[in-house]
Amino acid sequence: MSKDQQDRLSFAILQHFDDLISSKAVDGEAAESMAVAAQCLTEALGVDVKDPEHASRLKVDQTLQDVFDGVFPPRPTKKAATKDEEAKANDLKDEGNDLMKQNKYEEAIEKYSEAIEVVPVATYFCNRAAAYSKLAQHESAVKDAEDALVLDAGYSKAYARMGFAYLNMNKLPEAEDAYSNALRLDSGNQSYKDNLDAVKEKISAGPNVMAQAPMGGMPAMPGMPGMPGMPNLAGMDFSQILNNPAFMNMAQQFMTDPNMQQAFTSMADQFMQGGGVGGGETLGPNGVPENIDINAMLGNPALRSMAENFEAQNPQMMDQLRNQFRRPEDDTEPPPNP
Repeated sequence: MSKDQQDRLSFAILQHFDDLISSKAVDGEAAESMAVAAQCLTEALGVDVKDPEHASRLKVDQTLQDVFDGVFPPRPTKKAATKDEEAKANDLKDEGNDLMKQNKYEEAIEKYSEAIEVVPVATYFCNRAAAYSKLAQHESAVKDAEDALVLDAGYSKAYARMGFAYLNMNKLPEAEDAYSNALRLDSGNQSYKDNLDAVKEKISAGPNVMAQAPMGGMPAMPGMPGMPGMPNLAGMDFSQILNNPAFMNMAQQFMTDPNMQQAFTSMADQFMQGGGVGGGETLGPNGVPENIDINAMLGNPALRSMAENFEAQNPQMMDQLRNQFRRPEDDTEPPPNP
């Protein structure tokens, strides 16, 4: 750090102390102690906020508090609201819920945000977290769940929202912790139990071996480890699948059958439409984008024949495949206003 930058930072710190004292954010003995500390720092650093020359040379456009708030936005605080404000916020929340039912998630976020501006309520943050999850904006969903818990530390559904978001970010230990807290607060909730069990199963299954390398000869599809473009299946473990000789034999048949190659190419084209996975599209069950026509894929004669033959020869393996696709439920229906 250059001497000039060091002096500017020192000036900002001392200005922050001076602002706290002058605004009476601290008073009494605390203000006196801070004034003494500021005087000592002024002498030690050679920077004086009262000196006009120092101020013109070292003062920055933003206060230290503004810079901090920009990087770490303040947590919501409970607000004493009037009945009119509560009614307005509740109406905005209801509008957001209606938009969620219409799959208009961005518009729903706007309504929940407006409601939060009027009266910050844990339910509104939790509902907005659900909307963010629908848009695969899981980091924003986690933050909203955290803010909901600041307002209501006993809100189990906020932990569940957080768990679902962490799961989709493939942060399985964090997802396990969140679902554990949800269950701690609502021990009779079967959905929380099932979700926690599913996350624990995925943790026990170990890392996804698909990250090692793509299957030779398969068209590249961006997104899934080893198969760029495929959806992230939220921690799905492929180790047992790829180590199963029957499955690999089926894959080999797939590689050499022109009809199956054509079917797979058609499926890949669907994934690539609209910019491919990760372009902001909404994800449906098991992480598959909603723009993918699953029914059409399953209706393809080549794929259907391959699946039927494989299941007839390997019923246990098919059960394992089905179990691999089991994942915690996306409980994203906004809760009613308590």
